[in-house]
Amino acid sequence: MLAPVQAFDFREEPSSLNNNISFMRESEASYYGSDGYLHFAQPGRNWISQSHKLSLSPWVQVMAFAATTSDTLAPDGSGTACKITEEIKTGEHRISRIVPVPQGQPVTVSMYLKAGSRSKIQFSFSDSTSFTGGNPTVKLDLANGTFIAASSNLISYKAVNSGNGWWRLQLTAVPDLGSVSGFHVYILNDSSMASYAGVTGKYIYAWGAQMEPGINMTAYTPTAENPYMGLRYNYRLSNAAPLLAGALIEPESTNLIPYSQKLEGTPWRKQAASTPLSTVKSPDGETFGYKIKESTASSTTHYIVPNPTISTEAGNTYTLSAFFKAAERTWVYFNVSGLTIHFDIANGIVGNKSSIFIGSAVENAGNGWFRCAATFIASSSNTSTVIGCEISNGKQSYTGDGTSGVLIWGIQLEKAVAMTSYIRTNATPVTRKADIVTLNRPGSSSASDVFTQRTDGGNWIKQTSTNYQIEQSENEIQIINFYDSSMINSEHEDIAVNLFPEQFVSVGNAGTILSMFDKSYMTQTANKEWSLQKAMNKTSPLYRAVVNAGEVWSGDYTNKYRERSEFYMKGAQMPYDQDVWLSFAIKIEPGEALTLEPSDFCYLGQFHASEDEGDISSPPVLGFRLEGLDTFKAFTCSTTVTPHTVSPKSFLRGTSQFTRGIWHKNVMRIRFSPTNGQFQWWKDGVELVNISNIGIGYPDETGPYWKFGIYRSPMPQTVAVEYANMEVQFNTSLESRITNPLLIV
Repeated sequence: MLAPVQAFDFREEPSSLNNNISFMRESEASYYGSDGYLHFAQPGRNWISQSHKLSLSPWVQVMAFAATTSDTLAPDGSGTACKITEEIKTGEHRISRIVPVPQGQPVTVSMYLKAGSRSKIQFSFSDSTSFTGGNPTVKLDLANGTFIAASSNLISYKAVNSGNGWWRLQLTAVPDLGSVSGFHVYILNDSSMASYAGVTGKYIYAWGAQMEPGINMTAYTPTAENPYMGLRYNYRLSNAAPLLAGALIEPESTNLIPYSQKLEGTPWRKQAASTPLSTVKSPDGETFGYKIKESTASSTTHYIVPNPTISTEAGNTYTLSAFFKAAERTWVYFNVSGLTIHFDIANGIVGNKSSIFIGSAVENAGNGWFRCAATFIASSSNTSTVIGCEISNGKQSYTGDGTSGVLIWGIQLEKAVAMTSYIRTNATPVTRKADIVTLNRPGSSSASDVFTQRTDGGNWIKQTSTNYQIEQSENEIQIINFYDSSMINSEHEDIAVNLFPEQFVSVGNAGTILSMFDKSYMTQTANKEWSLQKAMNKTSPLYRAVVNAGEVWSGDYTNKYRERSEFYMKGAQMPYDQDVWLSFAIKIEPGEALTLEPSDFCYLGQFHASEDEGDISSPPVLGFRLEGLDTFKAFTCSTTVTPHTVSPKSFLRGTSQFTRGIWHKNVMRIRFSPTNGQFQWWKDGVELVNISNIGIGYPDETGPYWKFGIYRSPMPQTVAVEYANMEVQFNTSLESRITNPLLIV
């Protein structure tokens, strides 16, 4: 596989600065951390790991001893302050850090410091070879925040009174000569000397170190094992342990719900319910959830709703979401403008829902919490968003017992096509600003092809010769690789599939409706988890169909001599005497050869007749069968008799070998007509069939409809087939797909 000329992998949190990544976001934003809780990242960055645990590696202690102390509270009120005690030795008494920095750009370092039995300190950048004029340095008296001395190569410096004797000290300079720096904190003696004989019991306090780009220090962001580079590395909490999904690089969004996690008082109206604060920690592990507690009112609904009603824009798409945890009740619902969607919050699944909801999701938020979301198109300038508990799926109205309910926290309504990261609010709506992330292009390349993989799929951008700004999405970014721009499409696909093999999930039970491009399909399966699946990590519509012996769709209950896992195009009949285009890729997975009797069949795709009254059920007007190990045959069927009561004969129109385990790209042009049909077929860019003046179809009032998947007579072999980029068009041509098929990514 071709190696990238430059690679960015966001599936691991970075341990050091990458000068090829530029980041900016002007607000806080939330993410799930490696500890299994929701966190709120600040707008700045902090290149220092273990930012206030100064006794841990990679902190360096020279003739000084660092230890967490209970002598004084840290600036945030916690018991995490550190005491730096000088050793009884002659020399420098300091703590230090080494950090890579961007050469030629301003860098700011800051730290909270407090006088102890010593009050004078020296604060400086490290590695004098990176700065013209040596290490930028200040000396400060922590007793009163007075500067004793400052070097001339500082851009700026200041000490901010942070209360209780703490000063937040800032230094800004430009490492114009090198890309390695860091900083030192020296304890000074009473004569302001850095090198001296240590004395028993002499110390200062320190906490909250931060190093970041730019000329201003931002709000302090604490770190643990990894520095904070601004990017939010988001973890999935549905596994036994939190699993890193990638980096969140999201568009701007606004939570329109005031008091999103404070549900008492007049901003929330209650119907036959109250909202007491619970003793259960919320998803952030810091605050507490509320309870929607039902009253004893009989035969009524128990819910909360924002007061007043939230203003919306008719015709725009919105997503409502909230965190829930099961208590005595395990079902909740959203009621949007009178229509409902229901969630099982014990198991994290969607229940009944109205057709108003064009999308829904349930996200595991850890510790028994689920974040439920529903997407809809607003119908008016004010949208009612009711949130309630219920006793079962769709059973909102009941007599409460006065104590039961569900836990709730973090409610969000945003103008967005899907749920984005949680935005906390108080009295007014709050906007999370967009993440602006730019990657430097490879210095050795004039033009590159860029492969991007998110958790929901990949994408290629060809021939880019500038720095690359990452497109924003609610789905995590996993990798971005730059490749030589001379690659061909097949190499693009090979890279995508080798780096990220398909991860399939069930599309649901029979009767599930889904979309592929501009067409809707309904499923017909035996309701096995494997029957019909979708590749969750592919941008291309990529599906897998599997049939084992004896797997019968319930709709075939009157005819047990059928086995199937199929998609059929719902409500879209093909026209007669007009070009119909079909384009798709197909991969037949390795397996046993099919040994078929003359009456046996295994269709992998078919145009099925829309039968008129009195017609007998007949073979597909155009069908594609798998025979033997890898033989793919196209058959047509027609008659001019109406209604027809005798099944017409099928005619073989084309044969090709489809190597198992390999994608084959197909384009077909079909004209349905009982007497003047046409069939043209290209496989992998090569024309296989081109025939006209044949019968394809029956004289029905409406034309045939398309089905694909596996439809066969009973047989012992398992058949598994993958399909990608399924397109059916009769208003536009797909001829361009012959030489330029859609990528499978």
